[in-house]
Amino acid sequence: MKKVKLADVAKAAGVSAATVSRVLNRSGYVSEEVRSAVWRAVRSTGYEMAREEAEGGRQKLVGIILKKLPVNMFFESLNYALQEELEKAGLHAVTLFCDHVNNVTVEKKAQELLSYHVCGLMISGFEDDTLTKEVRAFLLGCGVPVVFVERLADSQGFNQICVDNTLGGYLAARHLIGRGHKKIVYIGRGKLDYHTGSYRLEGFMRAVREAEEKPEYLVKTCNSPDVEEGYRALQEAEEELPGYTGVQAWYDGYVVGAMRYLYERGIKVPDQVEIVGHDDTYSALLVPPVSSVHLPFEEMAHAAVNVIVHWQDESVEHFVRSIYLEPKLVVRGV
Repeated sequence: MKKVKLADVAKAAGVSAATVSRVLNRSGYVSEEVRSAVWRAVRSTGYEMAREEAEGGRQKLVGIILKKLPVNMFFESLNYALQEELEKAGLHAVTLFCDHVNNVTVEKKAQELLSYHVCGLMISGFEDDTLTKEVRAFLLGCGVPVVFVERLADSQGFNQICVDNTLGGYLAARHLIGRGHKKIVYIGRGKLDYHTGSYRLEGFMRAVREAEEKPEYLVKTCNSPDVEEGYRALQEAEEELPGYTGVQAWYDGYVVGAMRYLYERGIKVPDQVEIVGHDDTYSALLVPPVSSVHLPFEEMAHAAVNVIVHWQDESVEHFVRSIYLEPKLVVRGV
């Protein structure tokens, strides 16, 4: 016997597959007339998965798509925070880590997650400059709320949880300049994290422009998130900006490499060179601990989960949300 698909239910009900998905997952507003038509189609077609949903036999699942970066604890920290918040809300997560989060993998992984009848999708780490028309249309029509968390690309039209990366870069640089550093090395990120990297660098440059006594600075661009890139950046800076006393890193992993280089050179941190990281994942664990821009992982997760929970209310029509959060600088060892 041929297996009944979601599209068969949609055809029988005279509605879109996205509408059927909203009814089955109880996510988003659907009129009572349409809802009744969908359930009549479910019964007439014998759609077994939908029957199981109707009887409440399945727990509410949320699908999460994250970038896999073994040396960068950003996504692991975000996943942990999301899991904690989902548990508080009585929801459960299915997390898929990908080597690359781009148009191809997002569509593929989202389809896989939707087959589990998730009631929402969360995506973080998107690398491509833009969503293709096909992937945008697929996500908009998938029948469940989609939330982009940080690393947003051009996800306008979807729910967004945004962190002000420009402010983070600015706070770190202003701290170093305020501490009197006249020569500062900025260890930045290349193309794969262009958007986040450019915003953090923009904040650094803004602080430099605003300074009464503008410091000399050197921007070193890294091609991978490997901690050794931080080591290489400072090694090269010895010739390109000799006498630097301040270092600002795009993320804490580069701080690890930079600290190793300074240790091997016998340079004391922070007495001779002060370092400020970003994301605050490793900085507190180093010896000595260093300052870092702390990202509000708990607040990010809480906001993302609230979007999913809000969409479970079937009595209201829903609109996409853009929620903006601010990082803060955690100062250590000075």
